[in-house]
Amino acid sequence: MSERSKIVLGEDDFADPAPGSADATMPTPLAPPVAQAVASPPRVGLPAVSRGAPLRVDPHAGGPSTGGPSQADAGSWLRAPGRSLLIAAAVGVLAGWAITQILGLADFTATSKTAADAHVGVWTGVIGAIFGGVLLGFDSAVAGAWEVAGTRFAKAAVPMFGAAFVAGFIGNAVYLQILQGILEEALRGGGVLSDNDIRFYLARALGWALFGIGIGATIGLLNRSRRQAINGAIGGAIGGTAGGIVFQFVSANLEAGNGLSRLLGLAAVGGLIGLATRAVETARREAWLQILAGGMAGKEFILYHDVTRLGASPECEIFLLKDAAVAKFHAEIEDRGTQRILTAAPGAPVLVNQVPVDSRVLRNGDQLQIGNTVIGYSERASASASMAG
Repeated sequence: MSERSKIVLGEDDFADPAPGSADATMPTPLAPPVAQAVASPPRVGLPAVSRGAPLRVDPHAGGPSTGGPSQADAGSWLRAPGRSLLIAAAVGVLAGWAITQILGLADFTATSKTAADAHVGVWTGVIGAIFGGVLLGFDSAVAGAWEVAGTRFAKAAVPMFGAAFVAGFIGNAVYLQILQGILEEALRGGGVLSDNDIRFYLARALGWALFGIGIGATIGLLNRSRRQAINGAIGGAIGGTAGGIVFQFVSANLEAGNGLSRLLGLAAVGGLIGLATRAVETARREAWLQILAGGMAGKEFILYHDVTRLGASPECEIFLLKDAAVAKFHAEIEDRGTQRILTAAPGAPVLVNQVPVDSRVLRNGDQLQIGNTVIGYSERASASASMAG
């Protein structure tokens, strides 16, 4: 019989590779995924992607634990819940006021009541298109995704203009009708016409409430969310009503040019719509995500949709910017009524509480890591109780 070559393994073959050797450059894999039990089979529909393992990120440090630079940028304070909406509203109002002043839309001479109503409709329509477009594209612009922000602004222009035009047309028609009634009373009774007549305030409140309803509902519809549209309409109605009262007070009592008084009145309308909408969303939200670490640190997302996709594509309901480790469609969260199920796309690493998962029922306080972005999951106490039961 011929001799066969033998392979002899010694202790050195099982030792850790020496630093600097070829074998030492091989990455250490993450621990194998832990099986997660769910109440029903996970959704299938996310495309397969190829991504390397994400860095381990410490949400309290603001960046990767490997000692790299912080991923929170200077614009993170702009994304703080509540603050970002107010700043976006201020920018939108200022831009809308400036454009209408430049175009001369704020001052006009009407030959008929219908022409006056239409002109005011165009004025509010332009303001609404700019105001609503800025609200929709603000977060993308802050993150530096100007192309995405421009696309969202362009998509919003026509529906926002339409909603605001209708609000302005109806509001001015009501305002002029009330003005005519007050004038007739003054002529019959010999009284003095006052800009502080309560009926003027009611007319302004109605007109700007319609404006707020139109803008808030349109934003929700453009985001394909009925619940967001309802919240926006409620917040817009409350904020628009309060803003209209302030608008009339400024117009009637401020010793300033029409341009300045309009700017102050519009600032009140925009700011109060932003505040009221934020308050309504906070009061009615059931589950939400907050970016704890990564390029969008500080941003909050309310889970409005039955299926919420997370990824680097603008088509996702939660668009994660500034993270090269995030796939276009990285994961999704499905609302099943009593549970919200997180499902990772095939080949897309997702960690929950630092454990790799493919699918998992989310619990209040969970921390998700997608790419190098850490996200906190929260839900209302009543929702948590029903899920636990």
